Amino acid sequence: MTVARGAQIRAGLAVHVSAGKAAAVLLLLPLLLAVFPVPWASPAEPEDEVKAVAVLNFLRYSTWPAPAAGMMTVGVLGRRGFLETLRATLENRPVNGRNVRVTEVKSAADAPACQLVYFATERRSEIGPVLAGAVAARALTVGECDRFLDYGGSVNLFVVDGHISFEASLEAIGRTGITVSSNLLRVGQVRDLGRHGAPK
Repeated sequence: MTVARGAQIRAGLAVHVSAGKAAAVLLLLPLLLAVFPVPWASPAEPEDEVKAVAVLNFLRYSTWPAPAAGMMTVGVLGRRGFLETLRATLENRPVNGRNVRVTEVKSAADAPACQLVYFATERRSEIGPVLAGAVAARALTVGECDRFLDYGGSVNLFVVDGHISFEASLEAIGRTGITVSSNLLRVGQVRDLGRHGAPK
């Protein structure tokens, strides 16, 4: 990983900072849109736009074991609005030499076709079965509810005062066989450091 590429990652995601440093942090949304301009197909919630770019960063700075040729598939369970925002952000956009297809996930049976599954819902009854299917398929799982990592998810996004950050479980990511860039992990909060050590 080059220094320049690491700087680009850090520009792509804001760090979760203390209140004392908050004044020094630029608002994330304008920064992300400047770095990754996207032709939005329809009006979207600002938080969804930022989360979609965060998903793009995880696709860009993660390596899947023995990646299949052709499309990379991202599944979305939950809010239709986020599905459409993610499609406008990602579809047919080359990521590491592969185009991305965004599809709706309706049940656990849909998860094995995906390399990444986004959970745009906070309902545990919806999350549980699909998360089990995604984990079994060794997909990277990204959610947005408080206990997503406790349920077994890999990455949880959250927005505070217009800034986005994330928490990641090294244990859950390790089970997928996917390697997430250490430069990307450093800008979030990482669990399981005691067992796995700091990201290298």
